Amino acid sequence: MDTVLVVGFNVRPLARSAKKAGYRVLAIDYWGDMDLLQWADAHLAILEQQPDQRPDRPHHPTAESLIVGVQQMLETQDPVDYILVSGGFDDHPDAWNQLHSLGRLVGNSSETLQHSRDRELTNRLAKRFGADAPRSFEVKDEKEFQWGTNQLELPILIKPKYGSGGFHTRIIHTEQDLNRYRDRHRFSKDEPVLVQELIQGNDVSVSLLGTGDSAITLSVNRQLIGLPELGKQKTKAYCGNVVPLDAPSEIIAQLANTSEEICRQLKLVGSNGFDYVVDNNGVPFFMEINPRIQATIEALELVSNINVVNLHIDAWNGVLPKQLPNFKGYCTRIIVYAKTLVEIPNLSNIPGVVDIPLPGSHAERGDPICTVNHVAASEADALKGAWEIVNTIYNFLTPISSSSSNE
Repeated sequence: MDTVLVVGFNVRPLARSAKKAGYRVLAIDYWGDMDLLQWADAHLAILEQQPDQRPDRPHHPTAESLIVGVQQMLETQDPVDYILVSGGFDDHPDAWNQLHSLGRLVGNSSETLQHSRDRELTNRLAKRFGADAPRSFEVKDEKEFQWGTNQLELPILIKPKYGSGGFHTRIIHTEQDLNRYRDRHRFSKDEPVLVQELIQGNDVSVSLLGTGDSAITLSVNRQLIGLPELGKQKTKAYCGNVVPLDAPSEIIAQLANTSEEICRQLKLVGSNGFDYVVDNNGVPFFMEINPRIQATIEALELVSNINVVNLHIDAWNGVLPKQLPNFKGYCTRIIVYAKTLVEIPNLSNIPGVVDIPLPGSHAERGDPICTVNHVAASEADALKGAWEIVNTIYNFLTPISSSSSNE
């Protein structure tokens, strides 16, 4: 039995796919949720979950901490046949190179990774192949910030240049919001921010496979971004997906064709994801590329006849599937975020709940608590069923007063 090491911010879905594909699975994960154990033969987690407290966050960057975990795992579990990567390394080419040096990383080269995250290059390719791109300006100091914001009409989006998942983004609606952000933000040459036109429309993603010379779309998906029901209305934080997207065939074909053309131009290999916003006129605006296996992997597998890990490795070896996925309904995936400081009960007995934390542990406002998956015959029913489970979870959470948390 070949051994696969999976590493990333949340690798449980990837570990699940690898185990179902027949591999021995080693997992390096940030969260260390309880249900990762059923899919991993051995695992290390960056956070140490404990009852009656929120896990301590590491002092080192996430990518650096995950690399240390890989090195520790390999000290006792070497050799490893393949290394598979999920989120956490998109804007860290040095860490990506380290992973390549530690084993057979199934995925893009560090150079390809950097090209895929080069906004000027990818925006240019998007416009060449049928999509538009939002106007944006990179700013490193207050003077540049003032100039960049003057070029755009409110509302606008402000986000870190490096990062994914929509975290640490801010939607600026008023001049008062803008002034408050400028007064509170510490501008830095090392951590520039992007001031970007806010495109109003539907958030979508494209999951596809590439061999470097060819590409094929597996699915076009609806993205759930910045949902107020989850306390994320002021950001563009990633909140989940509906797989596949329920939309006119011409929109789906255009998104697929644009993504496949860009994939071939950049020589991307394996599983890759592309994010867009389709505006109210049906125009797709390219947002970014996630040059590795995406968070949609589990939802895609739950409503189709495919195994993404097998397809990812095959594509890396130059082989694309002869048939596209046969969808048997829709899967809604929703990340449940804490809206205030709470104690988390045992969630393992609620159907559809995954990424389950240690019972009795705490989550602060904005922390992810768990993920909900719900499959149904229609998109409406998949969404309805998922939200019913989400609301059940919120009713089970125990609020913690600030005074008791300090005792």
